[in-house]
Amino acid sequence: MSRRSLVFALSVAIAVSATAAFGSPHDPKDVTASKGMVAAASKLAAEAGVEILKKGGNAVDAAVATGLALNVVESNASGIGGGGFMVVRLADTGKVIAIDYREEAPGASTKDMYASEKAKAEKLGVYGPLAVGVPGTLAGYQMALDQYGTMTLAEVIQPAIRLAEEGFELSPTVAKAVESNFENLSKFTPEKANPFLMDGLPLEAGQKVTQPNLAKAFRLLAKDGIGAFYNGPIGHSMVDNIQKQGGIMTANDLQRYKPVLRVPAEGTYRGYKIYSMSPPSSGGITLVESLNILENFPLSDWGHNSPKTIHYMTEAFKMAFSDRGNFLGDPSFLNIPFEMLESKKYAKMLADRIDDGKAMQEVPATDPSVDEHWSTTHFSVADAAGNIVAVTQTVNYFFGSCLIDPEYGFVYNNEMDDFSTNPESVNSPEPGKRPLSSMSPTIVLDPDGKPFMSVGTPGAWRIITSVAQIMSNVIDFGMSMDEAIEAPRFTARVLGAKPDVLQLESRIPESTVEALKLRGHEVKVRGDYDLYFGGAQGILFDSGKGLLIGGADSRRDGDVVGY
Repeated sequence: MSRRSLVFALSVAIAVSATAAFGSPHDPKDVTASKGMVAAASKLAAEAGVEILKKGGNAVDAAVATGLALNVVESNASGIGGGGFMVVRLADTGKVIAIDYREEAPGASTKDMYASEKAKAEKLGVYGPLAVGVPGTLAGYQMALDQYGTMTLAEVIQPAIRLAEEGFELSPTVAKAVESNFENLSKFTPEKANPFLMDGLPLEAGQKVTQPNLAKAFRLLAKDGIGAFYNGPIGHSMVDNIQKQGGIMTANDLQRYKPVLRVPAEGTYRGYKIYSMSPPSSGGITLVESLNILENFPLSDWGHNSPKTIHYMTEAFKMAFSDRGNFLGDPSFLNIPFEMLESKKYAKMLADRIDDGKAMQEVPATDPSVDEHWSTTHFSVADAAGNIVAVTQTVNYFFGSCLIDPEYGFVYNNEMDDFSTNPESVNSPEPGKRPLSSMSPTIVLDPDGKPFMSVGTPGAWRIITSVAQIMSNVIDFGMSMDEAIEAPRFTARVLGAKPDVLQLESRIPESTVEALKLRGHEVKVRGDYDLYFGGAQGILFDSGKGLLIGGADSRRDGDVVGY
């Protein structure tokens, strides 16, 4: 199906954020709008972004407002105690830039700090004070506003302040995250400092949550700017709390933190231009390499999620993940062979290794040092002028290190877990180093160079395979935005030199699963709409009709708001 056909096939409603009633919450629900749109993991956060758009802000302003609101309504997944990546396409110049506000290792970090059996057994890099990396979210937001926005932090933070003070009903997804992490939340954060616990028990879905401590932090930020965090009372509270519990972060670590402007990872897929996040995120390059391999095969002829299509995609993912482990990390600490990894010629060589009837049982050695968890979040924003922003950010695990600031109410990340415990790894901890990530905020242009898609998802290393599938669903199989997001997913990678289990959602037919087993794949079938595969948000652009078409993942609390 041509691009025009697939876009117009889904353009059946006019410019509203309301959706029609469907029989299932998982039925595709494309939302159309003509002026601006935010697709996020929470309707309240998406509304915060659109509120800023309606007040005259651009997509960057709205993205920061959305991210701050997500800190309130989905604080288990991201916030000012974490970090992330932002990819921006500027309408006036067509330039695409990437902002890296990934967390850093504190200055006292060492390569072997998590290598001992004691450190592994006690999960020192996962929970508690030694798991916390230096946060970058606010520094990244400020860079984005200063260089590409039109409004101040004090202006865009207002919806988040209101949400924190007035409260909101706890969603089922966040309530489940609270319940799942109840033991560690109770261990590291006193109940009086945790708005998600009451009378020794986790709050349930539907109960109202107010966050006066977080509102206090946001009001300080509105008044004094990000200095209140990096060189002021909010950051001092964080450092004091971490050090009291045995951590190594210092005030100097916060003061030294700087976001970095990066050149985005670039590639093409069947003529569509891809811009995604570059290292220290592995996402963009591994996505581009995977799609470069798959471009050699007629997936649309083989059928969506057919045994052959899944087999070839799985093999491509394995080889791309092998290179991810061998070559990718913080570019300030190692030389990365960008040209090779993004090369069509190199991808063709890898494509030729795929055996149609037999799954690879060994892939060149890799270093599987990263395993981010579900708590990441993604949102996509577009404004009337044509600016596009794709943001993926995180605190790593749900509720990060399970430390919540006792005075200012924000969750501390556990991003140090994204380093390898192996001191010899290219991704081992070092002072000021940024751990390898899989986050893949992605902007796609059509073959004529016009905006086509903004997409991303949480989901750890599954981020890369999910974004690749969503893009293929649209480009190869003519799906609408939300149809592509809701479609059944699968994922694969390598661990060391050996392929990991091929994991599939149960909606993929049993006959397909059996055919994959016959090819030699070890298979694990998961739930039908499994949160393991993330919670994608995306926007398609119909430049001919001037429409924005948004989709949000029902695997999570995703929603789209446009006007």
